[in-house]
Formats: sequence, structure tokens, C-alpha cells
Amino acid sequence: MRPRALTRRVVLLVAVAATVLAPTAPASAGATPGPARNGGTAYGSALPKPDKRPVATRLQLTPRRVIAASKPPQISFRVRQRGVKKVKARIAVLRMPRNKKLTGIALGWVRTSRTVKVRWPRAIALRAGRYLVRLHASDSRGHTLRRSAKRPGRAVIVVIRPPAPAPAPPAGLPAPGVSPGGPGVFPVAGAFDFGGPDARFGAGRTGHVHEGQDIMAASGTPVVAPYAGTVSSASYQSGGAGEYVVLDAVDGRDYFFAHCVRGSTAVRERQAVARGQHLCAVGATGTASGPHLHFEIWNVGWRVPGGYPVDPLAELRAWSGR
Repeated sequence: MRPRALTRRVVLLVAVAATVLAPTAPASAGATPGPARNGGTAYGSALPKPDKRPVATRLQLTPRRVIAASKPPQISFRVRQRGVKKVKARIAVLRMPRNKKLTGIALGWVRTSRTVKVRWPRAIALRAGRYLVRLHASDSRGHTLRRSAKRPGRAVIVVIRPPAPAPAPPAGLPAPGVSPGGPGVFPVAGAFDFGGPDARFGAGRTGHVHEGQDIMAASGTPVVAPYAGTVSSASYQSGGAGEYVVLDAVDGRDYFFAHCVRGSTAVRERQAVARGQHLCAVGATGTASGPHLHFEIWNVGWRVPGGYPVDPLAELRAWSGR
């Protein structure tokens, strides 16, 4: 081969190699090539790693104590799981102590970190007893709810029996809501309030139902006798009524005044009192969350065989004009 032909071939090969190996020009002048877009940090920060299991940050029953055959409690809950937007949830209601299943409520996929309210099934009635409400949740990978002492994902409903209907009063005794002795004197001689549903006759209490009407008033407000009568009891109960007075009135009924200020009782047993006479002072002794008068009216007699309480609210409203 001639030297000149060899030289031309070498030059041609060098030019081709330079073209193949040359870097690709940027799309626009002055642009700086970035890292390859392969799903890494080229798109921003790395996605947060999901929590391994969901957690129930809230499971609330409102209220937790209800009367049988009344309005059931409302259930609300919230589930948290970082990196997961939805979990599949359901509620199980079990009758204690054997944890026999009463009903299940399938909720499907719900959003995490949001409060979810659950409607109680209309066909499911709660009888007296205790019920366990348990939340179940799982993510798309099948990871179930993580339970702990602080976040158990379960709660208990207590259902109590409704108060028994009062029997018909014997002959000579007044029917509930009637004041045979004429207009009575309102038992709190000062500013007062009848409170909310929890203050009413028949409201749920721990192990029993409320047998009177609570009258909210400032501590020290005088408590007076609605009618003339005789004091049948004046005593103190540290874990319940506190300082209390029982009046056997001339209208044939007994009147019970509880939670009086310690040492405020101004009458003694077997003492005759006049209508409107001072008995004690509004307080918060015994089992009481704040100052108020717990007031009861009993037909036949206070806690005697055949005696029973009646709702005093109608007469209290008549006496107070409210």
C-alpha cells in the first residue's frame, strides 16, 4: 500500500472515533447536565419509610354508660400509620365476660390520621351488662393493628337497667307531680340551676340510677324545708350522701337533702320543723363533684319497705316558677 493512502485511512478512522466518543451537547446553551433521572434523589427527598403496623391513637365511646333500650353510644376512632394513607377497618362488639360476639361493623378503607365516626346498627339493641368494643385495622400489606397498654384499640360500654316504673301510690298518698299540702317552698333559698341530663332523676350512676334531682347552687346557700314535718334522720355518710337530712313531712311523703356542708345541719332527729325552716347548707360532701343539693321525694317513706322515690322535677319547677 502506498504511504499516502495509509495516511488518509488513519485520518478517517481518528475522525470517526472522535465523533462517536464526543459528549452529547446540552439541550439549551449554558445548561449543566444533572444526575440521571433514575428514581433517586433527582426527584427530591426519598419517600418516608412506612410504619410497620397501624396504631389506634383514639377510640372513644360517648357516653360509656347508657341505659338499656336507650340511645346507644357513638363510636369514633383514629388510626395512624406513617407513610400509609388508608387502612381497612372494622369494629367488633363483644358481650362480656365471655366475649361472645354481638355484632361486627365493616367500615372498608378509611383514611389514616383522621377521626372516623361510626353509626350504631339500628337492629342491634344493648341489654344490661358490659360490652367490649374492639377496633381492627390492617394496611394493604396485611399488617394488623399494634396494641399496647397506652393504645389498646378497645374500650368498654356499661349498660344499666332502666329504673323500674313507680307503682301506683296507695290510697291517701299523692301521685307523682302533685302537691297535696298546697304550694311547697323551693328547697334552695338562693340562686340555683337544674343542671343538665346527668342531674335528672333516672340518670345512670355507678351501680345504680339517680333517684333524685340535683340543684346546682353556690356552697353555703341555705337549704329549707318544703313543708312542715319532723326530722326523721340527720347524719353523715362519707362515701355517698355526705351530710344529709331526711324530713317526714305533713303531706305524707319523705324529703331527702344530701351533700350539705359538713357541720351545717341546723336541726336534729325527731325535731319538728316549720315550712321554710332552715335545715342545712348546700355543699359537696360525700360523693360530689361540686356544690349542689341532691333532693329526693319518697312515697310511703324514705328507704322503708314499700317506699319508692318519684321524679321531683315537676314539683320543683312549680315551687320555683321555672
